[in-house]
Amino acid sequence: MKKNASRMKALLLGCICAVTTAFSAVPASAATVVAGGSSSTNNSALTNAPGEYSEPQSGGVSVDKPSAPPTVWVVGDSTAAAFNDTTYYSPRYGWGTQLGLYLQGVNIQNLAVSGTSSKSYSDTEQYQRLLQGVQAGDYVLIGFGHNDERTEQGRYSNPAGSVSTSGSFQYNLYEKYIKPVKGKQANPILVTPIVRRNVANNYTGEDGHITSTKKNEEGTFQGGDYAKAIRQLGVGKSVPVLDLTARTKDVYERLGADGIKNRHAQTSNRDVSIDNTHTNLYGAQCNAWFIADELLKSNSGLKNYVISNPQVPQYDNNSINANYHAQSFTAPASVSSIFSTVGDWKPTVFGNIDGYEYLNSMYFCLQGNSDNSIHMAVGTNSGATRTQQVGGIEQGSDGIAMYYREVPSSANFILSADVTINAYNASVLNSFGLMVRDDIYLDTVVNDTLGDYVAAGQLQLSSASPWNCFARKNGQLTSGGTASRVYKAGETVHVEIRKGPDGYTCVFGDNAPVSAGFDFPLTAIDSDHVYVGMFVARSADVTFKNVNLVYQIGRAHV
Repeated sequence: MKKNASRMKALLLGCICAVTTAFSAVPASAATVVAGGSSSTNNSALTNAPGEYSEPQSGGVSVDKPSAPPTVWVVGDSTAAAFNDTTYYSPRYGWGTQLGLYLQGVNIQNLAVSGTSSKSYSDTEQYQRLLQGVQAGDYVLIGFGHNDERTEQGRYSNPAGSVSTSGSFQYNLYEKYIKPVKGKQANPILVTPIVRRNVANNYTGEDGHITSTKKNEEGTFQGGDYAKAIRQLGVGKSVPVLDLTARTKDVYERLGADGIKNRHAQTSNRDVSIDNTHTNLYGAQCNAWFIADELLKSNSGLKNYVISNPQVPQYDNNSINANYHAQSFTAPASVSSIFSTVGDWKPTVFGNIDGYEYLNSMYFCLQGNSDNSIHMAVGTNSGATRTQQVGGIEQGSDGIAMYYREVPSSANFILSADVTINAYNASVLNSFGLMVRDDIYLDTVVNDTLGDYVAAGQLQLSSASPWNCFARKNGQLTSGGTASRVYKAGETVHVEIRKGPDGYTCVFGDNAPVSAGFDFPLTAIDSDHVYVGMFVARSADVTFKNVNLVYQIGRAHV
């Protein structure tokens, strides 16, 4: 009794100490926790909140631990990963960051990577770290499913295929994870995906990871039940399964969409900006508790490292970012008096373009052509009037021209176009392509960074590693990866941005589609809308053809 009391006292002290670091920087790629000690991921008391739904609890197991603690490796997607959401109202936390609240006597290595699937994760450096680092006696929690549903060749895996069907979900889980982990005499554990918050409280479809067959330009993608596929694989290969799908579905249905919104991340202080996929600190702790409780009911040896009598976490204000500042924003009420509107596409030039003296048609070209194409140019050799190099995209600011449309932030959409490159002076600042952002400004010069965005374009073209698509997150410019092909003047490139329930996918020509790291909502500034369209920055002269925007609100296509 005295031993258990001391243990719980130490745990609570660790939790209390860690409250002050709840919003400290956490590496996006991995987090290391020594379970039972204080860290930036152990930061909340573990008692029931008044009126909170209390899930059934299991008793803990007390055993003698070996002198060398095993490592618990976490591989999976954003729902398990660490983030550094400094500007979020309620920042994102994956369940892998909170396991240290419920496990003791183990080391925890969180290698989960945002945006990855069971297929694409094997291409990451974190996967290599797993294969090189896992040792006999270790445990590996394998949590995929969200991005395996994505209808794109780079991430999709078939939920209906068997373990012997090459490229199927079961095949990937077994061949890429279970088999090599067992080969190291370590212990794989499968974890089904958490459900996505559904405002209608309906988890019979994609929000419950049950998909239908779909077709697009990349092929046919067979639907099925991803959680069921994991459960069947666990039985067939004698691998423990922790069913987070069933646990989260049960609680979400009991409490309803309003009752569980305090478990989800928010970019702003308005409910419209709730991230229905990603959890906040409290939600991550709840899911980590589910894992602990499922372990206690399993035959996995990891159950022996669950703390005695683990308690359901209590909701408190630790999930809210104390440094959050609401931003004032009003969308333009009029259209440009300098540049021409083309159909539903509105023109604008904004950001750091070196001064208002350049904000005119002498230095920027935004116009429609008779064939319904759109010509956009800035600072190029297209006549003597636009030789000045103005604007550009860099870490501290953006200066761009854009044709845009307003789209509801809740809508999924596909924006596509074919872009002919008339002239292009490759540098570290210039770019062109498609963009979706959380703010827009009408013909305005601003020298600082503005809102966040995702761009299907290339950047840093004069560097040794040109970027294949890019984004600005929390004000920071980030690369989508290295471009395998750079397009030049005279070529035509097909570009796309797709918005789905878990974020954005960008396509720039023959380069690999990019989605990892682009799974954040653009609702921090304007919670109601996103602004999508074509952009050019600095030395670019391009023509956009076959521009097509289709978006979906519920079941209605617009």
